Amino acid sequence: MMPSLLSLPRFALVLAFLAQSVVSWTSPCDQEDFRKLPFCNPSLSVQKRAEDLVSRISYEDKLGLLLNGAAAAPSVGMEAYQWWSEALHGVGISPAVVFEDPTPCATSFPQVQTTSMSFNKTLFSLLATAISIEGRAMNNVGHAGLTFWTPNVNIYRDPRWGRGQETPGEDPTLNSVYAAEFVQAFQFGKEDPKRMRASACCKHFEAYSFEELGDMTRHEFNAEVTKRDEADTYRPAFESCVRNGKVSGIMCSYNEVNGVPSCASHGLMTDLLRNEWGFEGYITSDCGAVEDVYDRHNFTDTPDATLNVTFSSGMDSDCGGFATVEALNSSITNGVLSKETFNRALVNLAKVQMRLGMFDSAESQPYKKYSVKDIATPEHIQLALEAARQGVTLLKNEGSELPWEASGDAKIAVIGPHANDTKVMIGNYIGVPPYITSMCQALSKYGSVNCKPGCMDGAKCEDTSGFKDAMTAVSEADFAVFAIGIDQDIEAEGLDRSNIKLPQGQIELIYKAAAIAANSNTKLAVVVLSGGSVDVSFIKENENIPAMFWIGYPGMTGGQAISEALFGDLNPSGRLTQTIYPQKFADEVSLLDMRMRPDRDSKFPGRTYRFYTGEPVYEFGYGLSYTKYNYTVNGEIPKFVKFDKVKEMLGASPQSSSLEVFSFNVDVTNLGSMHGSETVLAMIVPPNAGINGAPLKTLADFGKVWVAAGETASLRLSISAHDLSLANLSGDFEAIRGDWTIQVGNIRVTTWVV
Repeated sequence: MMPSLLSLPRFALVLAFLAQSVVSWTSPCDQEDFRKLPFCNPSLSVQKRAEDLVSRISYEDKLGLLLNGAAAAPSVGMEAYQWWSEALHGVGISPAVVFEDPTPCATSFPQVQTTSMSFNKTLFSLLATAISIEGRAMNNVGHAGLTFWTPNVNIYRDPRWGRGQETPGEDPTLNSVYAAEFVQAFQFGKEDPKRMRASACCKHFEAYSFEELGDMTRHEFNAEVTKRDEADTYRPAFESCVRNGKVSGIMCSYNEVNGVPSCASHGLMTDLLRNEWGFEGYITSDCGAVEDVYDRHNFTDTPDATLNVTFSSGMDSDCGGFATVEALNSSITNGVLSKETFNRALVNLAKVQMRLGMFDSAESQPYKKYSVKDIATPEHIQLALEAARQGVTLLKNEGSELPWEASGDAKIAVIGPHANDTKVMIGNYIGVPPYITSMCQALSKYGSVNCKPGCMDGAKCEDTSGFKDAMTAVSEADFAVFAIGIDQDIEAEGLDRSNIKLPQGQIELIYKAAAIAANSNTKLAVVVLSGGSVDVSFIKENENIPAMFWIGYPGMTGGQAISEALFGDLNPSGRLTQTIYPQKFADEVSLLDMRMRPDRDSKFPGRTYRFYTGEPVYEFGYGLSYTKYNYTVNGEIPKFVKFDKVKEMLGASPQSSSLEVFSFNVDVTNLGSMHGSETVLAMIVPPNAGINGAPLKTLADFGKVWVAAGETASLRLSISAHDLSLANLSGDFEAIRGDWTIQVGNIRVTTWVV
């Protein structure tokens, strides 16, 4: 067994596996010895082909196939294969991915948190398609695998979580839609209806949203989750991955759920995923999670028992070094792990490889046409820019301070730790982009830029020796941009925050520079780059700061999108996908508490916009525009809906594809003089909202429309049976009688379920 990986930081963990990387694959069915065997016959079902393949692999070869770095199997002509490739928001650094000639780079799209702020379903699909094409193109030259561990659809439960930036956000409807749109577009293309372009993997199943707090880490953590919270918060996105996205991979998480490690849970992996939801792909552990079952959760007493409980519960592959040849042979020889379980895992893995065309001739596969010319194309880079633009979210614009009007001789000061930082733009799970545009670089289009970060050591801002230069730059400028926020040194995988304050040095810089700007008549805007919520209440309340953007991590072209928004070449249309909490939330709520709903007895205020009873700094779905929109219902929203109809529909469809009870058209009119896109959110408020565990409101549907100045555009929105129901204490959804209020922009309409 290899040494423990648990103490390694994530990037070091990736490097530890690079030596295992295998970047070439030749179909066994191109070899004379195997091409006429049943597993090479494309007319047979994938199941029969996979079963035939596994039956022909020698026992000795089989033992090397259940790690992410799977060994070769000469008995059937299989070369070694690395299952671990990353593609969260672009093909990323990982054991199977090679960023060397002829694939030195790949497009770096905005971090998921920024993309999701677009609330654009079409955009989700377009990005997934582009990433998948680049991944397949890299595979075609032997520089990537075909099994990519993306997307991360965990709920952004707590703003301190270092990996919330990777997720669509805190809302189960948004995460579910993102999951389905991304997975479908990533895996499937029109060119070849029989095969997948690439394999997606929804992670991390389940209830994973914690890295570390004191002596407790994700490797030992037991997520205590109620059935109610599981049903309406933690599980919907994964169900959508399986039922709607038809995802071919699932990753089980490090943590326990109610006392059972996820990667040792038959209830999660077999009963729920496979038997109830119909999952037909492979399940990989997170990297080192099998070792966790034994060494950290102390769930088993021996390595033999550990291999048995993980694989017999439904896992198919160990990312790590636990399921070695020696360890597997021991468990099987000792009669602990059965050969039936062993072979079932191999069949599940082989089925995915066959769906990817890895056992078919190259001539029969349209996806083999992709080449290095399809990587980081002008079209994909433009798409990255469009995604960044649509994620730009305007939080404050007092007195219509923005957009600014620039002349050729305008003086622009850019201060703050992110002023000229490029690395911050791309977040985590990064690849190697062809270039990254900083704010200072992009703003040079609009005038003469004086770039003075002030914070000389980055976002932590402990070295304030540059403050004087920053103040001078602001005092001499026509326009000043404060580029603030946090970065991967403050929030990341393996790194949660203890509070949601900005670093003290940044706070001091903002106060001082804002006062100088006010005295100098310098126009001022704050730009926040951050994955997780930071308490910006002091900026919201500061009269010397008229404007503020929330950006997330906007990708390789982010600097351009930000500069366009400041100077009016872009009308911002992003909306927050997370609650911006005050620091009081972090003071009152333990990061280890998995509850969503408020509890008066313990003074627990609840989490996310659906349940939080405190006063947010900015709420989920908030975002301003440079124009004004008016909403009207085109047609009718029914005043009454029969309870029996909702109940019947509820029982006839799963949550992920809930039947539509009614739909309606909304006309969006642009009342201003500036063209723009409008994000339309349909919220629904249940009877007795906020009482006895009912949410305050929840997102039912959403969309995005382009509306020219003075024009009107229409959007159709849907209300499903599950939208008119609530999860009970047992985790079952029940139709609820009473008044349901639909909120869309300025529209408020009540529908009675009777």
